[in-house]
Order: sequence, then C-alpha cells, then structure tokens
Amino acid sequence: MAEPIPFKPKPVRAARSAVVVGAGIGGLAAAIALARAGLAVQVVEQARKLKEVGAGLQLTPNATRILRDFGLLNRLEQVAVAPRALEVRDGRSGAPLTRAEYGPAASRYGAPFLVVHRADLQTLLAEAAQEAGCAIALGCDLTAVEPAFGSVRAVVKQGDTLIAHGADILVGADGVRSSVRAHLGLSQPPVFARRLAFRATVPVPDGHPPEVRLYLGRDAHLVVYPVKGGATLNLVAIVRQTEPVARWNAPGDSAAVHAAFASWTGEVRRLLESASHFLCWGLYDIDPLPRWSSGRVTLLGDAAHAMLPFLAQGAAQAIEDAVSLAGALTRESDAATALRAYEGERRGRTSRIQGEARRNGIIYHLSGAPRIARDLVLRRQGPALLDRYGWIYGA
Repeated sequence: MAEPIPFKPKPVRAARSAVVVGAGIGGLAAAIALARAGLAVQVVEQARKLKEVGAGLQLTPNATRILRDFGLLNRLEQVAVAPRALEVRDGRSGAPLTRAEYGPAASRYGAPFLVVHRADLQTLLAEAAQEAGCAIALGCDLTAVEPAFGSVRAVVKQGDTLIAHGADILVGADGVRSSVRAHLGLSQPPVFARRLAFRATVPVPDGHPPEVRLYLGRDAHLVVYPVKGGATLNLVAIVRQTEPVARWNAPGDSAAVHAAFASWTGEVRRLLESASHFLCWGLYDIDPLPRWSSGRVTLLGDAAHAMLPFLAQGAAQAIEDAVSLAGALTRESDAATALRAYEGERRGRTSRIQGEARRNGIIYHLSGAPRIARDLVLRRQGPALLDRYGWIYGA
C-alpha cells in the first residue's frame, strides 16, 4: 500500500479552488502544493494518457528538498539513482577534465542529487496528487480561458463534449508552447537554440560507474547517467542544427548522431552504437515575458520561463514555482494580489537561471583557445565545481 502523504492544510485566504492546465512535472507539483495548502484542485491534461516525453531527468537538492517536504522522497529514491559523482571529460580524447563528488555537496545543501526516468517521476507525482484529493482529467483540449464573476473557467473539449471547469484561480502549466500563455495575450514564440537533443536509453555496460558523465566537444556534447534503479543508462546527445524538427518527440536520425560523434573517443561511440534508436526534439527557451499573471490566471514552469537544459533546472524550477505559488496564496487575502506576489518572488531567480543555462550552452561547445581556457578552469575547480551553483542548490 502506498505511503500516505502528510497533509497539513494551511489557512488559505486568497483562493479555495484551482484548475491546473497541464499534468507534466510542474503541473502535478503545483496540484500537490495547492492541495496541501487546502485548495480543491482540478488538473486538465491534453494527453490521452500520462506519458512523459523524454527519458532521464536530473534533480538537484533545491528540488529534492521540496519533494521530501511533500513526503515523497522515500518513494522517489526507490525508482531513482543517487549518482556517485559528476565527471566532465573531453569528448575526443576521453580524458577527465574535472570530477566532483555528489555526497559532500548533498550534505552541504541538505538534500540529495538524484537522477530518475521522467515517466517514473511523473507517475509518482500523479499518484501523490490523487492521494492528496486532486482530480485529473485526461484528453482535455483547452479551447478558452474565461473570466467569470469572482472566478475563472477553463473550457476544454473532452471527446465531443465541451466542459467548463470553474475555480478561483487558473494555473497554466502547459509547457513552452502554452495555450494559457496565448489566452493571456502573451505572444512570445519559443526561441530555437539551434540545437537538437537525441535521447536514448541503453543497458548499462559492464563496469560503468553510477555517475553523471558530461563529454564536451566542439558544437556537441553528450550527457550519460543511470536511471531505472541503475539498470539503464540515459543518453542525451546534443548537436548543432539550424532547422528544428517538425514535432517535439520525433524519431531521431541515428546516422546524424553517429556522424556528429564520429571522431570522438571510443567509449562515446560505443555508447551511442548500443542504442537501438533515438528520439529527437529541438531545444527551446523563451525570452522573459512582460508578465506571468492577469487577474486570476498565472503561468508556471516552462509556460512562464522555459529554459535550456544546460543547468538541469527546468523541472526543479517548476517544482519551486509550485511551492512559491501555494505560499503566496496562504499569505495574501486576494487572488490577483497573490498571483502577482508569486510572480514577483520567482521572476528574478528564474530569469537568472535562464541566462546561466544559455551561457553554459556556449561554454560546453567551445573550440580552439577558448576551449583550452575552459578546460584549465575546469581542472582547477575540481570538487568545487558544484559549489559554483550553490546559489541554486541551497535556496
């Protein structure tokens, strides 16, 4: 029997109910946080079944600390892996550039570093949301966001039926191509980073250590780490590409992957050759929005601040958003005021992380003299590498 989630409602003055659009990591975290704050929560999701795209996900202490507060860390640790270290290597030679052990850093920041399959985390969060009393409706295409007297409605098409879900507030957690953002009149399109991510999972080779490895090279890099309790390796190969793929989760061209890494070290080529197939999608973020909220409607996660994956903070920041939003609703007496307070609390931090992720995307792919300088800095940092981002992990 599933372990119950500690449920300690706080007095909420700004809202008593919420509809959350999107049942990804951010939307489900928001549902749990809002339910724990005493709100009745309805989640509506476009997908006909909960199936998180992608494969692996890195969770840093700022996220796992919150999941522990939700009462979920023990369950998460049953499906996740606590990697031993982060090791950065030169992609062509395979030579180590730097290494940082996660254990000491986890002690400093008060929570573990974990890696997990996205589907496992989404399943855990969906179960937790339902245990907390949230309703989840699948196969719901958002058609309108309508203000009503003292409330707001999400009008969805479910099959052939139009259904209006009314609540005190509406949270758009529906990703980088957010429909809720469009309904708010925010027309900023996602910005293509001229990078494609090719993802695959493969069996763990004999002797492969339980750690996160980052291989750096000119215009490409590879991230490797274990998932599924350590039985499977998650591969994320990032390559330069001027044209985006047609859809988010398209079949990947294996020949293109192998060509991009043809001159890299043998261990990289062998890992990529062990993949039966790749899934591929373009990498996007969005420029800072002029606002996230309007009246009783707000945005969360990628819908508000999509960021490139080069700091492993997309999911973590959505989880942070969820707690900040619930907190604002307990402190303020008016819904619109609470949503503005949540936005004000989160905007500076997420904008800074967006910028740092973009910078890492440049640093990872340097060549020539700048690459030599980068590698020298990495070698000098050594175990202190993780502390560079202590302002993220310790918050």
